[in-house]
Amino acid sequence: MKTRVQFLILIFTLSKIMCKVNAQSLQVSPELKELIELSVNKDRKVAEKDIDKQIAEVQKKAVRSSYIPKLEAGGKYVYAYSTVNSKIGDIKGFESIEKLQELMKSSAFPVLFPNLSGIAGEITQLQTLLAQQGIQLPSVSDNLDGDFYGNYFGIDATIKMLLYSGGQVPNLSRALTEKIKAQEALSDKCKSDVISEVITCYDQLALLIQSKHVLDESVVRLAAEKKYAATALKNGLATSFDTLKIAVANASLEAKLSEYESRKILLFQKLSQLTGLPVNSFGNIKPDLNLLLYANSNSDINNRAELRALDAGVEAQKYLLKSEKSYYLPKVQAIASARYDNVFNAKADFNAPIPMSMKINYIGLGPTYMVGAGFKWEIFDRSGGSAKVRQAKLEVSKAENAREEARELLELNQIKVKTNYQASNTQVAYKDKQRIAARMALDLAQKSYDEGMINITERLAAETEMQNAELEYLQSVFAQRQSVLECYKATGDLVLSNIQ
Repeated sequence: MKTRVQFLILIFTLSKIMCKVNAQSLQVSPELKELIELSVNKDRKVAEKDIDKQIAEVQKKAVRSSYIPKLEAGGKYVYAYSTVNSKIGDIKGFESIEKLQELMKSSAFPVLFPNLSGIAGEITQLQTLLAQQGIQLPSVSDNLDGDFYGNYFGIDATIKMLLYSGGQVPNLSRALTEKIKAQEALSDKCKSDVISEVITCYDQLALLIQSKHVLDESVVRLAAEKKYAATALKNGLATSFDTLKIAVANASLEAKLSEYESRKILLFQKLSQLTGLPVNSFGNIKPDLNLLLYANSNSDINNRAELRALDAGVEAQKYLLKSEKSYYLPKVQAIASARYDNVFNAKADFNAPIPMSMKINYIGLGPTYMVGAGFKWEIFDRSGGSAKVRQAKLEVSKAENAREEARELLELNQIKVKTNYQASNTQVAYKDKQRIAARMALDLAQKSYDEGMINITERLAAETEMQNAELEYLQSVFAQRQSVLECYKATGDLVLSNIQ
């Protein structure tokens, strides 16, 4: 029996639907679709997410550019002055000279070398003569003492190219690709919120306009009653209290109309803020308030923007973990360089180990060319690589936990919005029957009042009951449309491509 009643309610609801949608699209008026597109293009949160996406794309290009050869060029000019003062250890290489001197001074030397027997004495006489003239033969000491100063100029150019990054660059690039996907999903989430906000604002405006029509009908009826009551009062068929009740009811209507007008102005301001259009452009807007049908029962939450963003976040963290694990792999780099060095206008003065002075006019080195490859291998670094790997693993676990928590909440939300949608359809059917009964009661009360069977209080009570029933029905239609929007949002289908 319960299933049959629900089936009948569904048939009744479908018979009242004027704006139908299929399983993949939400059909709206061209006017509303234009407002939605303007709002999405203007929204600052959407623009912010698009900028974040562009930043991630720039970061990805920067990572991939690690493989592009880098050219470095440099040059420098230096004037240098330096003093040298140090202690030298034993100087070797002159032992044979000392032994030769000892041999020449021995008594066996003239016997062995009679032709050279006088050379030792001549050397001694030469040293004595030089000493008398203030000239000493240089002697080698065990000290290094002197000054050096001069000019240096050099230029160099180097080309470096990364050949193998140990897997860090590809994994970082893939992580940024997933980050871009996450930013796209977050942008879709912002767009969905904007679409929902525009439709809600548009429906609120439609609700106000429809409500005003109901109140305008009551104003016309009360105006006729007021005219009739004034005539009846003159003829003694009504009392001043009756006319006062009509005036009170009319004042209540005017207060409601004034409230709806102020709310309409606020809605115009809201639409202007969302779309960027001037406020006065909404004066001729004519929104409809019809029931919607949500038939996309096979959709799930996997297309939800938040879940797609979290999925991409998990994948990004996994790639970052792979990047950190490749920290220990060697990095290979090719290098080629050319340099030229020039020392000029330089001088060196030494007091030890041999007193000497040397002036350097020019020493040119180069051009020198070098081509080769090098590698860097971090074999063990517990303070760096292993700590970052542990942190990356925790970040993966954290992202997966956040995703599963979001999945549970989104699944619960989907059940909730579907239940609300079904309840809203039932409520619309109930409110529709209620307003039909209220209109029939008002017609009956009007006839009874005209025939004098009921007083003005009962007549006005029927009028108020009819107003409330009509307004409650319109409110239930508004709530039903909102429940449909929530159903589309719950499955991530409230996007521009699904707006028809």
